[in-house]
Amino acid sequence: MPLRRLTPFLLAVYAAIHVWWAVAGAPDFDSFGESFIPGAWTPVAIAVAALAANLLFPRASRRPWAGVVLGWAAGGGMVLYSFMFMLDLASMLFGEFAAADRTGFLIRGLGVTCGLLTVLGTIAAQRRARGACPRCGRSPAAHPGAPWAGPAPWWAYAGAYGALAGAAARLAAELLVGLPWSPTEPAVIVFLVVYLAAGSLLPLALAHRWGRIWPRWVVPLAGRKVPRWVVLVPAFLVGSGLAAYFGLVGGTYMIRGEFGSEYPAWWTLMVIPGYTVWGLGLLVAAVFYLEATKPPCPETSWA
Repeated sequence: MPLRRLTPFLLAVYAAIHVWWAVAGAPDFDSFGESFIPGAWTPVAIAVAALAANLLFPRASRRPWAGVVLGWAAGGGMVLYSFMFMLDLASMLFGEFAAADRTGFLIRGLGVTCGLLTVLGTIAAQRRARGACPRCGRSPAAHPGAPWAGPAPWWAYAGAYGALAGAAARLAAELLVGLPWSPTEPAVIVFLVVYLAAGSLLPLALAHRWGRIWPRWVVPLAGRKVPRWVVLVPAFLVGSGLAAYFGLVGGTYMIRGEFGSEYPAWWTLMVIPGYTVWGLGLLVAAVFYLEATKPPCPETSWA
């Protein structure tokens, strides 16, 4: 079944499940529930908006931008509502996933899937509205993207080094109060390696040339192009997860003063903004990387 036909079906299933839960009562979820965004009918409203956008895409000959605007809002809203799916994946990676929360994992996964499919449909509709190539998004009036090996603009460097600073601030806060776990445990070692890679290697790879062309010290691959998904997938996953979770949830807790007295105020002011800046910086730098590594399009003479 093509994606353009599968998406409305999945959205209808997602909406029907939440209508049932809103009427008959939702199941018990572990941790913080299905989402931090309140309201039993909230996911129904978002799903209906996304369904309407997907139905508008093929029929938007007169007002193509109506579906585009609705699609971005609804698709992004679904991903935001279900962003705790990222935490589920992280819990599974470190062996802390609760088997009792399978329902939450499945429904959040379905929400993220529906949101991403709606975003993909929105991108295709936006390209049609602009008269751009449906495959690569380039238009005859547009200039080609940055060359694969060319220098990054200042804002990409700002995002990358902002992410690096945010990760360093968060780690410094943890070191100042003392690590809550032993750094010799295997799971902790894996966590620290992933943390350091996502907080230093990943943001720098997004802005620097060696993140697009393998450097000389990578002997078997030196001079070849880095597969773009190797950098882009973790950048968007980590960036969106950190920005949404700590920017939205952590920021709300900071404003409400609900962090308690376990840690001093300065720790909170370093950790929550640090994580948020880290995530936003990754997303900013990833936008450049996405455009800079876009492959040539055989269907366009300007690519």
